[in-house]
Amino acid sequence: MGRIPGLMVLIAAALAPLPVAAAKSPEQIFEQASQSVVVINTFDGEGNPINQGGGVVTARELLTTNCHVIEGAASLEVIHRQQVYAATPAAANVERDLCQIRVPQLNAPRVTLNTGRVRVGQRVYAIGAPEGLELTLTEGLISSLREFEGSQYIQTSAGISLGSSGGGLFDTEGRLIGITAFFVGEGPNLNFALPAAWIAELERGTRAKAAAGGQEPADARWARRVSDARAKKDWPAVVSLSQQWVRVMPKSARAWRELGDAYAATNRPRRAIPAYQQAVRYDGDSFDAWHNLGWTYLALNQYDRAIESLQEALRISPGHARATYNLGAAYFGQGLRDKVQEVHAQLRRIDPPLAAQFAKRYVKP
Repeated sequence: MGRIPGLMVLIAAALAPLPVAAAKSPEQIFEQASQSVVVINTFDGEGNPINQGGGVVTARELLTTNCHVIEGAASLEVIHRQQVYAATPAAANVERDLCQIRVPQLNAPRVTLNTGRVRVGQRVYAIGAPEGLELTLTEGLISSLREFEGSQYIQTSAGISLGSSGGGLFDTEGRLIGITAFFVGEGPNLNFALPAAWIAELERGTRAKAAAGGQEPADARWARRVSDARAKKDWPAVVSLSQQWVRVMPKSARAWRELGDAYAATNRPRRAIPAYQQAVRYDGDSFDAWHNLGWTYLALNQYDRAIESLQEALRISPGHARATYNLGAAYFGQGLRDKVQEVHAQLRRIDPPLAAQFAKRYVKP
């Protein structure tokens, strides 16, 4: 049988590997991608600045950022190539901390989304505006992929710091693979980004939720999810959800209290205290926050601070039996016997069974 040279050439061509796009240098990545990254400034009703972050152009005159960047803002401005633009909120998925804002007349190229599979060990680049500086490039690897709601947070060693929220995480071809969202200050490489697939879903409207009224309040949605996880005794989920809640709604007293409760329930009282302190900072009349803060100080034998916090709780809810009991325990720790006797007498009036327990433990003959 004779050879058919033309056919052999076609077969060889068909079996040849497809060309792979060459990885770009960090300089090329920044030159390309930075054109689509902006700085977002937010202001209160009196024009005072309240927050700053980044945003990525994902459609014509449309930016994607983190909801916590624009949360609580009365007005927004966008800075791109030293030009300032007014902006307004558009679509939002608060639970995923992913929001979009509309910027009329913004002339900037949209990024290409890479919504495909990313790999641990893959090289990536973060572009944002940390600490209010101009756009900055950091380089790193994908450290891990963290499961959440059927998708994955991207954990990266590329640096993310204050002000970098809402910036872009790009692959070696300059495609957007995520929105830089937050970092955890407890160890290296604990930087996280939201996957680009969520942006595509938001733009398609499959999970988009308008920011207008008529929907369940965001606090209520988060509280329901935390409550469901607590009912299942899924404590890691309770902690994780509470952490996400405070990132999305950093001025929510309820979110901070829930985070404090989550740390307390998982035997981490020293981490619970800052969370409770934030809760009472944003709502000084929260009985639960003051009471739980006092109880946590008591567990750490910090009696003077426990007394101060429990007195605040009783200011809000005078005569509360359990708060009175815990105040008496703090007095006992301080060696204030007269105060212990006063608490015992008060408990005998408001809750005799609890008074009997208190006497057995703290009232010495």
